[in-house]
Amino acid sequence: MESEIIRIALVDDHALFRSGIAALLKEFDDLMIVFEASNGKELQLLLPQHLPIDVVLMDIKMPGLNGFDTTEWISTHYPKTAVLALSMFDESIDIIKMLKAGAGGYLLKESSPEELYAAITAIHQNGFYSNELVSDQLIKSLKYGKHIEDWYEQYGLNQKELEFLRLCATELTYRQIAETMGVAERTVENYRQSLSEKLGIKNRVGLALFAIKNKLVSLGNETL
Repeated sequence: MESEIIRIALVDDHALFRSGIAALLKEFDDLMIVFEASNGKELQLLLPQHLPIDVVLMDIKMPGLNGFDTTEWISTHYPKTAVLALSMFDESIDIIKMLKAGAGGYLLKESSPEELYAAITAIHQNGFYSNELVSDQLIKSLKYGKHIEDWYEQYGLNQKELEFLRLCATELTYRQIAETMGVAERTVENYRQSLSEKLGIKNRVGLALFAIKNKLVSLGNETL
């Protein structure tokens, strides 16, 4: 029995990178790049002409239409098409923004061919891919979690911790969060440590996704 062919679109503004990925993926019989695009605008034109597309490999910082807005567009108009973010950077804000936009995983461009293949197949089969940057539980919670009434009482969170949790899902640095809250940076670090212990979440990405899951932050079109 022949394996299912996973149909892929590749979006990146660097032609050499696209060529390299295309050559790499030809080594896998069950993967096929259907088309390439240099930015989100080009993908918007090409995607309707080449359906179905199972997985979009999405660069983040592109001219014309960036990866965040393009991913949100795909999630809205083609929800059955999964998006895997590919980036040179492991910045927590970029990861949060891509997951909020609807990406099912985040992978660094320096990853091995085997990891890229594993990510593509996992995101096609499950809708998400977990690695050291993003845990599967966090993505599941974001994609499928249901709101829990009075969840903050369940976890014993106070109002300052709730405010800090909400601000974790913004582009503010910890220093800027401290200024916004009118407290010292040391106090913000205390909030982070307290939430880590109460929620069992060790990093800012996790805190931000927890805030999204529990509706402290909307999944709409707001600017982070």
